[in-house]
Amino acid sequence: MQQNFLIQKDTKAYLLLTGLAICGLTSSVITATKVVNMGINFPFSTLVFSIFTYPIVDCICELWGKQAARQTIWISLFCQLIFTLLIQLSIVTPHAAFWQLQDEYNLILNTNGTVVMASLLAFTVSQIMDIFVYQKVKDMCQGKKLWLRSNLSTYIGQVIDSTIFVMIVFHSSSHKFTILFGAIVIKIIISFLMTPIVYLIVMTTNRYLDFKTLAFKGDIKSPVLQ
Repeated sequence: MQQNFLIQKDTKAYLLLTGLAICGLTSSVITATKVVNMGINFPFSTLVFSIFTYPIVDCICELWGKQAARQTIWISLFCQLIFTLLIQLSIVTPHAAFWQLQDEYNLILNTNGTVVMASLLAFTVSQIMDIFVYQKVKDMCQGKKLWLRSNLSTYIGQVIDSTIFVMIVFHSSSHKFTILFGAIVIKIIISFLMTPIVYLIVMTTNRYLDFKTLAFKGDIKSPVLQ
């Protein structure tokens, strides 16, 4: 009997990594407007993107190719949109008379349309560029130097993402350039620190799938999308 595709190892691995990317992107809807300080100022979502989106999408691109990575982007964006709509619906739904936290709930969770549109635009443009650069460098290096393509593509993508998002959301703030600088610096630092994690995910997944992926190989049609 043919094995059900839902329990095949490659499907489970892809779903797990895509799920992490979805968690990172959807959480940014709420965390993007909080500016934190760790010596420099930057949106909290910077940490989320640097750990759960760009490195994970790079891993997917390495393992299954750019088509699979782009598929993850569109799925994640769709999930972010649905998540945002559900949050807004929960805010406008009439609350019980004895529940006295409506104002606080609205204050914390109410998402400005500008934030959502900025997030969608920034993530889409930056991730498309990230995948493009990643695959180009991979082909040029003939599947070698994972550290180079992962960091280079992420740096470019994250700079584009931060610039678009900060310039839209914080356009009226006198601190927008400080926030932009902090976001870029933090993203570059975390992306560099995530390099061993990217290697670990790619190598572990590749071994789990009996080395039947595109990891460390040239551009071949993604086995996930065949």
